[in-house]
Amino acid sequence: MAGIEFFAVVDGDDNFMYAVKGKELLHPEGKLHRSIHLFIEVFGGKIIIQKKAPHTENGGKWSSAVSGHVRTGESYQDAVVREAKEELGIDIDKTDLIDIAKVSPSEETGNEFVTLYTYLLDPEKEDVRIACGEVDELVTCSLKDLIADVKKNGQNYSPAFMLLFNMFLTLYKEDMEETDNDSQ
Repeated sequence: MAGIEFFAVVDGDDNFMYAVKGKELLHPEGKLHRSIHLFIEVFGGKIIIQKKAPHTENGGKWSSAVSGHVRTGESYQDAVVREAKEELGIDIDKTDLIDIAKVSPSEETGNEFVTLYTYLLDPEKEDVRIACGEVDELVTCSLKDLIADVKKNGQNYSPAFMLLFNMFLTLYKEDMEETDNDSQ
């Protein structure tokens, strides 16, 4: 991306306070700011994860299929659409995003308000590929295999991913239990 990027510093209620030039000013000073994560589910019960490039935040760690900072003046949804295009080369319509959760800033999130979305990808219609230098590797795996690997090798995953994935699993389990109860 060419040009200078500005990012919103926010208060404890996620209200805009002021903008900073460049995201490198956000984390070292512990400023509250915004980010997004996107879990991409693939038809057939699989999920895509990415390994962050070594020079990025959480470099060398596995994370959500898409993640990134929200720019000043940008909505969380607009950030997901932009990051999906930048990182994986896919065009996502905002209306196809499912808003899963909003997480308050913490050590795990790097002082970020994080909004987690999911997106259902049809691999016959969309080609996911590494589209920028921020992504080192992409893997598509079953949810069962991912759960097992996270339990066994949690240190290989970013702290934010661990927090969000556990939240996702809790919500998924609750949804499955409701579905089972409705079918009885």
